[in-house]
Amino acid sequence: MNRRCARRSALVALAMLWLAACSHTPASSPAAVDLDQVTFLSGWTGSGTVSFTNGEYREPAAPGSVSELVIQTSGDIAYGELYGTRSAAVVLVTNAGGSGTFFDLALLREQSGTWVNTDVAELGDRVQIHTIAIEDNAIRVDLTTHGPGDPMCCPSLRQERLFTVRDERLAESGASTPPAVTLAGIVWKWQRSRYSNDTESVPANPDHYTVQLLPEGNLGVRADCNRAGGVYRIKDQQITAEITHSTMAACPPDSLERVFIKDLNAASIYFMREGTLYIDLKYDSGTMEFLP
Repeated sequence: MNRRCARRSALVALAMLWLAACSHTPASSPAAVDLDQVTFLSGWTGSGTVSFTNGEYREPAAPGSVSELVIQTSGDIAYGELYGTRSAAVVLVTNAGGSGTFFDLALLREQSGTWVNTDVAELGDRVQIHTIAIEDNAIRVDLTTHGPGDPMCCPSLRQERLFTVRDERLAESGASTPPAVTLAGIVWKWQRSRYSNDTESVPANPDHYTVQLLPEGNLGVRADCNRAGGVYRIKDQQITAEITHSTMAACPPDSLERVFIKDLNAASIYFMREGTLYIDLKYDSGTMEFLP
């Protein structure tokens, strides 16, 4: 009898263990992101961060300005795991008080039960976001951006951009944008600038108005009777230039020296079409045209 009781007790214990294992509740998925509870990183604000109120953030575009900097979300959000950590991806939309609408990808990581924004990556100005997804340890962004010749209002180039995570930072590994190396080293001759007010500036001799992208981000510039230099930066299709020094010769009265320098300093977006380099100026104010 003792053996039978012991055997029955063992069987009962095994049955209870099996039932407990079958009734075990799996770990809960991460709670949805409450955007008003997350401090987002932002290069647009004076503090470098953004905290939403009812899904929106506002501050003056500049001290004393009546224009406002407004940051919201596009409504696009994806959840998943990135290298074993629960993660989310959110698209932020910034209107800086001008004509541009800038889209950024924000990476959120779950840390001790709280969502933390660890990095933000630029997606572009006035792009169209179709979908975002987290899969295979990467964030995939399906969007339409600007192709060669597209006006800023109307992008037409469908593209998928792929981001991975390295040391809690976003690292892009799947962009299909034109490489900057195609511009470097060439002496580009200014053909004209067409402005949004239906005017244009056309140099009498394009050989006297040139720009060359030199190594390590330096610029070589000829502005009519003067030689100038500066620095440039290219990221994706965005380009910025700053003329930092120049000779001081007095050019003829009809010279476009100052116009040329002013337009270069306003560089914003570049694209190539049939061998011509186009540089869109800030605030949709115009486009420069260059030939090699």
